[in-house]
Amino acid sequence: MPKYQDKNGKWVIQYKVGYDCKPDPENPGKMKKRIKYKSETVGKLARVANSLLRQREAEWEAKMVEGSIESSAHVNSYTLEELIQWYLALPVTQNKRSYSKDVERSPYLLNYFGDIKANKIKPSMVESFQHDMLKTKSKHGRPFKPSTVNRMVALMKRIFNLALREDMVLKNPCWKVTMLKENNQRDRVISFEQYELLQEQLESHLKPIVAVGYFTGMRLGEILGLTWKQVNMEQGYIDLEPEQTKTSEPRRVYFTEELCQVLERVAKVKGLRHRFVFTYKGKPITSFRRTFRSACQRAGIQDFRFHDLRHTFNTNMRKAGVDQTVIMKLTGHKTPAMFNRYNTVDQQDAKQAMERFNDLLAEQKNEKSSEHVQKG
Repeated sequence: MPKYQDKNGKWVIQYKVGYDCKPDPENPGKMKKRIKYKSETVGKLARVANSLLRQREAEWEAKMVEGSIESSAHVNSYTLEELIQWYLALPVTQNKRSYSKDVERSPYLLNYFGDIKANKIKPSMVESFQHDMLKTKSKHGRPFKPSTVNRMVALMKRIFNLALREDMVLKNPCWKVTMLKENNQRDRVISFEQYELLQEQLESHLKPIVAVGYFTGMRLGEILGLTWKQVNMEQGYIDLEPEQTKTSEPRRVYFTEELCQVLERVAKVKGLRHRFVFTYKGKPITSFRRTFRSACQRAGIQDFRFHDLRHTFNTNMRKAGVDQTVIMKLTGHKTPAMFNRYNTVDQQDAKQAMERFNDLLAEQKNEKSSEHVQKG
């Protein structure tokens, strides 16, 4: 009904002004679009109402030709909550290895920006989000670290980038926002004696997992996802599939005779119902962070995480004289910069380096003295 009379006898016209776009529950990842109308009270003269209605309809047609209606309607209608729902429903998002992390981080964005229109979010608001999240406690009871807040902002930035590609928004408020400085580089390693103390405190089903981490430098996710078909006991290596590694590249990891014996003991008690190497009570092990932390405390090892076993392996291999490129091949580091983050130079290394330097200086002095004697 383009026009009608209200109870006072005045004419009211209705005309198109834009689109209202919402996530379509029947088609995940798609948006459902419907036309938005505006009502305007004109007066009691029908000819005036007809004239104004034709004018508004002509304005709509002109904007449709220009394409401005489509763009402005999309920008003005979306909230960040709707963009997040759309993003999480996309197949390309659900196929990401870090999809669970996106789901985990999304509520913090929703709580902060959820009901704000996308075109109303400014870079200053994103910076306020960064500042506030550094004072917000996580589910573990500790304030969020800069690296975690950066991942949240990176998620928001990706959502807006994909929305821009689909002409759902006109700008990305994260573009000019500087990421927080991260200070998450760790150099924590343990000695072999500490490793043995830790093994004594671990539950029996966790000891082999820590052994693999210590003797191969594999990531925890790579270890827990291992299946028996990937383990070659005869030739002593593990084949990792591209989908298991952080770099999405296959990798062959060789293991020592000691670790081979560990895996042989695991194989003797492996379950028949599934293919995974590391299980507990018939189910694959997925996490044991709290148990690992408790074992470290009982062993007297402070500030040590499972991932630090990767640091320890790299450092031990380097001390054993293994070439850096070979270590990078074994651990899956693609760049020397990333390798160096896991290669710890401790006080003993520094002391030995100075001893070698002093030996070199002594040799040079002796050579110089010999030259003087010969000339004399």
